[in-house]
Amino acid sequence: MQPLRSPALLAIVVVTACTGPDPTAPDASPPDARPIAPGFTLGEPIVLDPADLGRWVWIAMPEMACADGTPGGFAVNFTGASRDLVFYLQGGGICYDQITCAASGAATSVGDDPLTTALDGSIRDHQGIFDRSDPDNPFRDSNYVVVPHCTGDHHTGYRVTTHGGTTFHHVGYANITRALERVVPTFADGGRVVLTGFSAGGVGITANYHQLASAFASVGQPPPYLVIDAGPFMRPPYLTTTAQEMLREAWNLDGTVGTFCDTCFTSGFHELYRVNGELHSGLRSSLICTYEDSVVRLLYSVLNGETFEPDRMREGLADLADWGETTLASSRPSQHRVFYFDGERHGALQGAPLSAVPGLVEFLNGQLGTGDWPSVRS
Repeated sequence: MQPLRSPALLAIVVVTACTGPDPTAPDASPPDARPIAPGFTLGEPIVLDPADLGRWVWIAMPEMACADGTPGGFAVNFTGASRDLVFYLQGGGICYDQITCAASGAATSVGDDPLTTALDGSIRDHQGIFDRSDPDNPFRDSNYVVVPHCTGDHHTGYRVTTHGGTTFHHVGYANITRALERVVPTFADGGRVVLTGFSAGGVGITANYHQLASAFASVGQPPPYLVIDAGPFMRPPYLTTTAQEMLREAWNLDGTVGTFCDTCFTSGFHELYRVNGELHSGLRSSLICTYEDSVVRLLYSVLNGETFEPDRMREGLADLADWGETTLASSRPSQHRVFYFDGERHGALQGAPLSAVPGLVEFLNGQLGTGDWPSVRS
C-alpha cells in the first residue's frame, strides 16, 4: 500500500480497474502455480562483526526470491543495547494482474546494492521507529530486521504465475518463512519481539503473524507484539468480496493464510485480526491509520473498481473498529486496539519522529506495557 509512483500510470490503473483482473493470468499460469507453502526449520543464527553494530547490513538469501526470480534478502541493524527485536516489513506497490504489475511501480528485485536500492531512505537514515537518538522512541534500543517488498503481493503470496506474458514470483509469504529461519535462532534468547510493517508491509505482517509467532513459540518465546501501520483490512463491502477473491486467486492465498484462516474467504480478510488472537493467546496488537489515508484510498479504489471517497474510508475504519470492540473482545486475554487520527498521511512509524503524531508515543507505550490500553479514535 505504498504510493503508486507515476501520476500518469495512476490514472491508467484507476480508469482500467473497473474492467477487473487480467483474464489471461490464470490460464497462463505455469504448472507449479500452486505450490504448498514451505515448512519452517531453524537455520543458522546471524552473526555480525562487532564493528557492524549500529550499521545497516544486508543479509543475502538465495532461498528468497523477488518477483523477477532473482534472489532476495533482508537488512539488519543490530545493537548491543538490548536483545529486543523489531521485525519490520516494508511497503511497496501492488501486482496482481497485467495492469497493476505494469503501472503500480511494484519492485521486482532488490537491485544490485540492496541497502541503497531496496531499503527505504527513511529507514536507512534512522527516522521514525529506527531513530536511536530519539528519547521518545520506545523502539530505540531494539535490534532491527527489515524485509523489503519485492514480490508485489504484500508479502502474502506463494504462487508463480504470468501476467501479460511475463512471469512473476509472488512468493512473499515463503520469503518470510525463509527469513525467520535465520532470525528466530538469532533471537531465541531475545527480549521483547515486535512484529510491524508499513503499508503493504502492514498487510503482510498481519497475514504472516501466525507463522512468525509460531516460529518464535518453537524456541519458547511468548506471542510477539503486532503493530500494523497504514495497512488496514476493512470489512466487506468496504473491501469487496470480488476484490478479495481476485487477490486470493492471483497470489494463491489458499496456500498461505488459507491454511489457518478458513473464514478469511467466507467473511473477509479482516478475520485475520480475530484468528491471530485466538491462535496466540496474549497477543497485543494495534492498527494505526489516518481516517483519509490517500494511498489506502487509492488502493481500495483500484481493488474495488470505484472511487473510494474519504467519507467512505472513514466509515470503513469506524466499522472495523466497532467490529473489533465487540467481536474481538471475546479473544481476551488477546487484545487489539486502533489508533485513528485525522488527515491523509500515509503511515506514522517512519519518516518523522513518533511524537509528531500527538498521543502516538503514549499509545505505543501502553500497548508495550502489561495492562489494558485504550483505542484512540479522534
